Amino acid sequence: MLSLLRSEWYQVRKSLYLKIAIGLILVLCFWFGSEFTDTESVAISNLYTRYWGGSICEWMRDSAMGLLLASLFAGWMIGGSFENRMIQESISYGKKRSAVYLAKMIMYSLVVTVLCLLYWCAAAAPIGIKNGLGSEDICGNLCQISYIVGMVAAGSLAYISLFMVCGVIAFCVRKTGTTMGICFVCILVGGNFLASMVPENIAEIIRYTPLALYTHVTKTDVTWFDIGQTAGISLIWILFFGTVGYLKFRKTELK
Repeated sequence: MLSLLRSEWYQVRKSLYLKIAIGLILVLCFWFGSEFTDTESVAISNLYTRYWGGSICEWMRDSAMGLLLASLFAGWMIGGSFENRMIQESISYGKKRSAVYLAKMIMYSLVVTVLCLLYWCAAAAPIGIKNGLGSEDICGNLCQISYIVGMVAAGSLAYISLFMVCGVIAFCVRKTGTTMGICFVCILVGGNFLASMVPENIAEIIRYTPLALYTHVTKTDVTWFDIGQTAGISLIWILFFGTVGYLKFRKTELK
């Protein structure tokens, strides 16, 4: 298992796609963040976005970037490994399927989550540097570092539960381009369409699925109960999708 993780880490460090993604995220996010540092043009109800915690919260609500990154890297890191026969060769050399699966899923989830953290924090940095944490009457609990850290930690777990869906799709499809297309269209477009069309009682249930679980903590009045509940439910979903993906992979005939 450790040797597989070291191998995955080596591939990540040498990945040109990752270096390009990091460069684009840093440049674009600092530019976006700089564009929103002017508080005079902001509505009173949105003033919290002009401070560090509120800005991170607002960027975390934008699931499109996270899903785009998850779709791309599920294709590159997992689908590409099947197409390049790296997974098949690891198994033929005697590596257990469970170890191969876990190493790939762990590194994939870690890479996408770190990229998302970079995206959220880089975009919020210009505002945070200029305006600080803000006050409780504007930013609620997000004027405190502890709540910001808790929100980001629980939100990251919620996003990982969603990224796991992309990972499972990649292990089922085993092709780079097809994985990217299915993940992005079905989860992003399909999820938003589903949430807007279903009755309110069903929409409330959807809020406790990976499609919208992160919304429980991306708010200024977030509490430790919200943080703990979101983290706990996220871990359950992560284990569930991880198990489903492994059971499917274990029965897959590799060619």
